[in-house]
Amino acid sequence: MEAFQLKLQRMKNYKQQLQYLLQKPIASPQFRQLFLECDQYQMIVQVLIEAKSDKISVVKEQLKLFGLLAECVNENLSPQLPMIFTHLLKRIKDFESMSCVCTQVAEIIGKIVKLCCYDGEVLNSILKPLMNHLNQNAQHSLCLTRVVQFLSFEILEQNALFLFRKFISLLNQQNGKVEILEGMAAIILSVEEQSDIFADEIIPHLSQLLQNQQWQVKKMALDILYSLVVLQKDKIQEHSYFKELMYELKSNKIKQIRDSANLILDVLQQNNQQSQQQSQSQSQSQSQQQQQQQQQQQQQQQQQQQQQQQQQQQQQQQSQSQSQSQSQSQLQSQQQLDKQVTSVERQTNYGGQIKSSSQPQLFINTTYKQSQSNTAIPQQPQTPSQQQNNRLSQTPALTNKISNDEKLQLAIDAIQLLSGILKSKGICDSTETQQIDSILNKLNERDSYKQPTMKFSQFNDTETFISKEAAEILREFKEKQRSEYLRQ
Repeated sequence: MEAFQLKLQRMKNYKQQLQYLLQKPIASPQFRQLFLECDQYQMIVQVLIEAKSDKISVVKEQLKLFGLLAECVNENLSPQLPMIFTHLLKRIKDFESMSCVCTQVAEIIGKIVKLCCYDGEVLNSILKPLMNHLNQNAQHSLCLTRVVQFLSFEILEQNALFLFRKFISLLNQQNGKVEILEGMAAIILSVEEQSDIFADEIIPHLSQLLQNQQWQVKKMALDILYSLVVLQKDKIQEHSYFKELMYELKSNKIKQIRDSANLILDVLQQNNQQSQQQSQSQSQSQSQQQQQQQQQQQQQQQQQQQQQQQQQQQQQQQSQSQSQSQSQSQLQSQQQLDKQVTSVERQTNYGGQIKSSSQPQLFINTTYKQSQSNTAIPQQPQTPSQQQNNRLSQTPALTNKISNDEKLQLAIDAIQLLSGILKSKGICDSTETQQIDSILNKLNERDSYKQPTMKFSQFNDTETFISKEAAEILREFKEKQRSEYLRQ
């Protein structure tokens, strides 16, 4: 109880001391010391609000004390801000004709916001009394502008769109357009990330603002347009009438208007050049991409062609290897045939003839000529088997006495024997059998047998003649077979 009474007594003492100081010419050091020692901020605010004077100089000094109090206690003053703002806005209404007082109130509000407003709740407590007075006087709009200008970036960013739209709604009032546009410009420049939203909100109103009769309004509208031309050039280029307005304003009688219009035209021209360069670079990049794609396609086609060529080469190599293997197999088969022919040539017994049912039987109509002898007894005729046995059993000396037609018949029999051996062993297929048969059918057409005497005279005996003739017939057969294979 004693502590409470002591505290109350101290508060009374501070209040009396503050009232006493307010009656004298205001000295900032004395008030600063009092504000730092006393923590009864509500009492201090009430005493400052109750202090009244008719002198403008005294009123201005009393208003400064609110800024000094905010400087001393900072955010601790936030609970008292609605009461302070209500009093300050009332002083604007009381001294509406005194622009110096109204301007000072706006500056004090900005200082208080800078020192004491640290969250959205405090901002809402400030804006509530301010919004109630905005439509009453142009200076109230200036107070809102100072709030925007002195808010911390975090709080302004969170409430930028709300404040910007509030300024848009105030554009319909007759007074305070310059202050309103100043606050909007502050929001656009402070929160550039949301400038596209701000552009959509303000562009419908800019044309009318640029044609306003007050040059100060035109100047602030030009400042906003310049900010949007820099930050949102694409949105401004969509509205060509701004460029036409700039050509009109560049001949305005006010120098500030002319300079701003020329500056905006320069930026618009630079933006056009940049957009053209970008379009050209984009077209070039697109053409380069197309060229690269074409080159890639050509490379792919070349690779495909190379792959096809490689495949063709591989196929050719495979075909060549197959042909080589076939030729080698044929050579091997021919070598085997040669060996068999050689073995046939060395055989001495030609009696076992193997004739195929499909092989044509060759019969040569020969006229046996009787040999001249001193005996008068004619030679007895023999059967074909007896003639064959006699031919194979005769000695070389007796063989030379056989007629040429019989030697020719022996050669034919030997060739038929050889072909029969080849067929029986499965060496010849049906095509080769037909080729052998065609050779046998054309045997009588050979020049060597048209004059057999010339051919037989080269050999000593019939056995050698038969083996040589058989070998020659087979050689012709192999050459014919090789030529037909190569022709394929």
